[in-house]
Amino acid sequence: MTTIKDAVADLFDRELPVDEALDRHYAPGFRQRIDGTWSDRVELLARVVALREAVERATITVLDELADGDRYAERHIVDLVQRDGARVRREVYVFAERDAEGRFVRIEEVAISATDSAPR
Repeated sequence: MTTIKDAVADLFDRELPVDEALDRHYAPGFRQRIDGTWSDRVELLARVVALREAVERATITVLDELADGDRYAERHIVDLVQRDGARVRREVYVFAERDAEGRFVRIEEVAISATDSAPR
């Protein structure tokens, strides 16, 4: 069964091809809603490619995590350090559904706070 932390680690692993990382953690019909806006797996792929180019380091700190059958819920802090030195920190709530293979079919998430800072 995949977790958000495992998925993010693979998505930002530059040694692992993006499509292989997606196949490990996201079902073919995957859909995601972030702060009210829906996207699909193709859009996720494009976001990951852009993030890999812009982000130097991504750290996920899991605060709460719960799984019950195919349902998954999690709360984490994501800390992104961009290549230009800017830093983005967000607390994120995630509610998801996984398929029989443990991959995400649907994720709904919302960031409840953000702290952005310019390079120093």
